[in-house]
Amino acid sequence: MKLTAFLSAASAVIQMILAVMVLVRNTGRRENRLFSLLLLLFTAWSLAELYLNFNGIDKFGLQLLFTPGILLGYFFCVFTAIYPEPQPEALIFRNRWAPALLFLPALLLLALLWSGRLISSFEPISDGVSLAFGSNEFLLKGVIILYLFLSLSTLSKSRQKAETTTQMRRLRYTFTAMLLPVAAGSITIALSRWFMGVGTVYTFGLFPVLSIIMSIILSYTMLRYNLMEIDLIFSIGLVYTLLTAILAGCMELMQELLQSILDVSDLSTKILSILVIAGIFSPLKEMLIRLVDRFFGRQSFDSAKVMQTILAELRRQPDQARMLARFTGELQLVLDFTAAETMAVSMGAPAINFPGLPEGLNEVDGIIHHFGQAGDEKHGQIARELRQKDFRHYFPFRTEEEFFGCLLLGPKSTRVPYTEAELNLVAGLANEVPHIIQNLQMIDRLLQQEKASQEISLAAGMLRAISAKTGSSSFAGLKICSFASLAGEIKGDMIDICEEPENSYLSIFDAFHQGIQAVLTLNLVFSVFRTVSDHSSKITTVDRLLRHFSGQNLCSAATVLTFENNGFRLRNCGNPPPLLISGGKVSELPAGGSKPVGVAASPATCDIILQQGDLLLISTNGLFKAFRELRGVALPDFLATAAPKDVEECHRMLAAEIEPFIRKRYSDDITFIIAGKT
Repeated sequence: MKLTAFLSAASAVIQMILAVMVLVRNTGRRENRLFSLLLLLFTAWSLAELYLNFNGIDKFGLQLLFTPGILLGYFFCVFTAIYPEPQPEALIFRNRWAPALLFLPALLLLALLWSGRLISSFEPISDGVSLAFGSNEFLLKGVIILYLFLSLSTLSKSRQKAETTTQMRRLRYTFTAMLLPVAAGSITIALSRWFMGVGTVYTFGLFPVLSIIMSIILSYTMLRYNLMEIDLIFSIGLVYTLLTAILAGCMELMQELLQSILDVSDLSTKILSILVIAGIFSPLKEMLIRLVDRFFGRQSFDSAKVMQTILAELRRQPDQARMLARFTGELQLVLDFTAAETMAVSMGAPAINFPGLPEGLNEVDGIIHHFGQAGDEKHGQIARELRQKDFRHYFPFRTEEEFFGCLLLGPKSTRVPYTEAELNLVAGLANEVPHIIQNLQMIDRLLQQEKASQEISLAAGMLRAISAKTGSSSFAGLKICSFASLAGEIKGDMIDICEEPENSYLSIFDAFHQGIQAVLTLNLVFSVFRTVSDHSSKITTVDRLLRHFSGQNLCSAATVLTFENNGFRLRNCGNPPPLLISGGKVSELPAGGSKPVGVAASPATCDIILQQGDLLLISTNGLFKAFRELRGVALPDFLATAAPKDVEECHRMLAAEIEPFIRKRYSDDITFIIAGKT
């Protein structure tokens, strides 16, 4: 067999084996399927060259040779755009039509190739073939260079996104391997006419050699840098192959020693051999694991530097969810685990808490044993359930005062044990996570307070624009004094005094919400009252309007005083009954008990005629509540005892009583109006 034919056959076999291994390892992953397709195209290329070696140069053989070569350029562009991480900004994934549009040049070349119009002539040469493409030469080579340029451009972006040394090396080895046959071969075909001065030359053996080199590099990368998750096949297979070989050798040696030299019986020899193998099995396996791990597995790392880097990354995260996701992502790069799960109490997850767990005990099997000895069946069962889910280690996020959550860690993908340095790294990071969570919670509270403060400032400005000024004034021949003190949250009290000739009224409102929602309610009420001049329709109109906002439940208590038929009419919806102070007695006017506007209001109405010296107090619930809770006396009883003589004195007495509590920011709005006959 010719050397070139042997190289083609060897290359095809190696690539086929690698393709099957990658595909079987994880068929569901798109990058695995695409990687296997690339290897199968390389296999087809090598087989086509093997065909030309044995059957001679013919048109069909050249078509078989160039078909995988043309397809490789396109599929390599796709592969670079999804491995090691998908790149949505890559040209081939720019939009839904981009993959199909970029496949059109390859499809055109395939159509020209199989219709016989791509290769105009060919001539065998020593270990190769000289080709002429005629008018399609620049099209063929232009498409090859185009695909190569797109692949290198995407590869450059992948390299810029690589975050760790391991990622960089894995990326470098993988693409260096695959670019050898793709790039070197493509450039040789594309430029051979210029640097050789003859037609395009294809040399047998070049691509198989490059493909074999590619396979060697990829195999090394798979072992060392966990390419596409198939290092498990190599590491475990290598450990147990060596273990089997050594144990078989030990058994053979012992049998020879015991039977030939010491003349021990066959049965005794077998029993002694089994006992020796049982004794050396575990330490021998651990030794082989460390040996394989030294060359193909875990790499030593500086724990302090890694912890510092990871903590810096965690502190840059904007919220707790992304911080915990980043936490497991960073650990994955260092530990290469099969599964990990973080649970946080503040995120509503049912975080697993093992109270009284000794410090430093993180292995799930050890936790099961600990609770078994302590007789704690409940927590022992929880630990056994974790073991059934294949979690091997448990790290709580805990301070001396509070439990924040936990990290559950599965086994390594190689199934080799975690080193002490790795477990200490995770334990150290788990001890720092609660402080990061506390910082994020504090920042979130500050942001919420700032947001609430801005909302209150906006609401206060909107409310000032529609509220009547407090203090002394007059209305329909009455002297009035008004008072308003809004709580920090602005519960939504408002005084509105309108003295338009056709729409004169005095009103006080108490919205049932706070902040922006309360001010929205009051703005709607204000708009209706100012535009509807019929006093009997005001409340029904605003009630009908507010009920349109059923999703927000907008509603407000309202008390309205109007001058009608030489007397005053009170309409009350949800506020406390107005108080009439007359002749030293305080009485509640029969204007209470009705529903607020916004909930099918039906106002309680009464007509009154104020005499000289009579005082009328209209108030929201805040004033009554303040006297009851802070002064321990009902407001009517206080007024009956104090017996104010006029509007100013009554206003002054009430303001003086509640002023100390307003300074301490009482939790409710306090708003009232006192009216009297002058």
